Amino acid sequence: MMKMKFIFFVSFLALLLASCSDYQKVVKSDNYEEKADVADRLYDKGSYEKAVTLYEQVYQRFPQTGRGQLAYYRLAKSYYAMEDYYMAGYYFNNFSKRYPSSDKVEECLFMTAICSVKSSPEPSLDQEETYLALNDFQLFVQRFPNSDLVDSCNRVMDRLRFKLETKDYKSVQLYDKMEQYRAAVVAAKTFLEEYPQSSYKEDVAFIALDNAYNLGMKSVFSKQKKRLEDALSLHQKYVSVFDKRSYQNQATKIYESIGEELSRVDERYDYNEIVNAYESSRSSSTEKKTTYLKETLKRYDNFAKKYPESEYLNKAKNLKEKAEEELINI
Repeated sequence: MMKMKFIFFVSFLALLLASCSDYQKVVKSDNYEEKADVADRLYDKGSYEKAVTLYEQVYQRFPQTGRGQLAYYRLAKSYYAMEDYYMAGYYFNNFSKRYPSSDKVEECLFMTAICSVKSSPEPSLDQEETYLALNDFQLFVQRFPNSDLVDSCNRVMDRLRFKLETKDYKSVQLYDKMEQYRAAVVAAKTFLEEYPQSSYKEDVAFIALDNAYNLGMKSVFSKQKKRLEDALSLHQKYVSVFDKRSYQNQATKIYESIGEELSRVDERYDYNEIVNAYESSRSSSTEKKTTYLKETLKRYDNFAKKYPESEYLNKAKNLKEKAEEELINI
């Protein structure tokens, strides 16, 4: 039994070596008709790597003949079968340029785009190939608007656009997660402008609101009022666009918090106006000094009426009393 297995193995090995030897002879020969015939048989058997070597030789020998055209076409098909989509795309794309009158141009242009799709990575990675695929499909549709493949092109393009949309959505999420508030707001606004019908738009709108709120709350005082008002504007847009709001409770809390913080900011801002008016009265010009001292008193009266319980009231009152005394002495 062992002897039979050994004989079988030796016979198989000998046959394999003979086959390889025959193939190498064809590769090195000058008989291009034989090369083409062997390449076709290898192609039909699925031995694409060996077929590629011979098809390249046949094409180089007969580039402008039917044989050369078929060899070039099957080079593209062989690389595609081997899942080498970069080389397949190269040959499919160049086929239409080398043989523009061929009846295979439509198929090759379509396959050029498909190769770009095959090379398109997951949304988190660089999407250069995705943009190339979209461009390839658009060129195909423009050239063959009545093709039976147009519907397929449109479906694939929709999937590619959704991939780009998802990548941009993930970027917005990443800025949000990293607490890069300003970048998150900018990215979210850009996303909503570019994808107004996106299925992600409510999530993105809330991310814009939440990050605008955090940016305003953590800003220096000189920028806080403007940024909180911007956040308030985003809240108004959010509640007006989304009838059934997924983030209703969070949005309500943000709105209430912004209102409370703006009240504190306005209070401090109004107090600072009293300080600024009094500081501006330090002038050598009697007219200017009088004007700003009166402005100090006016601002104090408004402040005292508006914020009778303010923590800044005593400081404001001291400035008011100084202003009154200085006015008397002018």
